[in-house]
Amino acid sequence: MSKLTVNLPDNLHQKAREVALAKNLSMDALVTVALGQSLSRLVAEPQLEERAARANSRGIDEFLAQVPDALAPEWDKLPDGYQR
Repeated sequence: MSKLTVNLPDNLHQKAREVALAKNLSMDALVTVALGQSLSRLVAEPQLEERAARANSRGIDEFLAQVPDALAPEWDKLPDGYQR
């Protein structure tokens, strides 16, 4: 484990304390989770890039071929007059 001292704006520090309390987490745990999530969005995982490089449309075509050719049930239809 490493130790890190961070200067936060008061409002951000207060919000972090509130979230940690609401989620029953220590501030250390909250900061660790939040930093991990942020870094995963900012830094591409090499395994994901490797998988993406190997991707082709064959798999999706095989998957879609299994979908029955049927109309959507009423509960799954867009309402009349819907516009994007």
